[in-house]
Amino acid sequence: MRRAAVSGFLDVDMVITMRYQLEKRTGLLSVSRADGTTVAELDKAFWSERAGVVIEGRPWSFGKDAGARIAVCQADPALRFSAWRPSFWRQGWQVTAGGSTYEIKPAGLFISAYDVFRGGVRVGSSGKGSFWTNKPWVEVPDDVTVPEAVFLLWIAYLMRARAAASAQAAT
Repeated sequence: MRRAAVSGFLDVDMVITMRYQLEKRTGLLSVSRADGTTVAELDKAFWSERAGVVIEGRPWSFGKDAGARIAVCQADPALRFSAWRPSFWRQGWQVTAGGSTYEIKPAGLFISAYDVFRGGVRVGSSGKGSFWTNKPWVEVPDDVTVPEAVFLLWIAYLMRARAAASAQAAT
């Protein structure tokens, strides 16, 4: 994680983060950085929590394995990530990616944002573009690899889609 010193009246350490956002383009879901650079494209399966993904030119497969959601790099099957809900009663998800363990959970009651934790320490956040859309974004430190960030964004997307479906079923 890089830190930049902001000089002026007060010297403050500021964590430099990368922001990734999900956008719909030409039938695909596109993941881009805040500067507009596209880093991944997702071809989401209809009526399923699966997708064919290309991250920085490498094909990945996002799918299910029993109750877990998994990501497998097709070029290197040993490179895999997984996410699962540790409790039926809570919205949070545990994510293992590379050598890190993350947790994504709601920022609070009646708040549509999520917090991202690594090793129990809050390192990022996730929100959505506006009230009317389900286009999530995630901000994580720049030491999180692009495939890890894309998978975290995918899990945040699934969390939002599930919450929206649940709210609609309740009405």
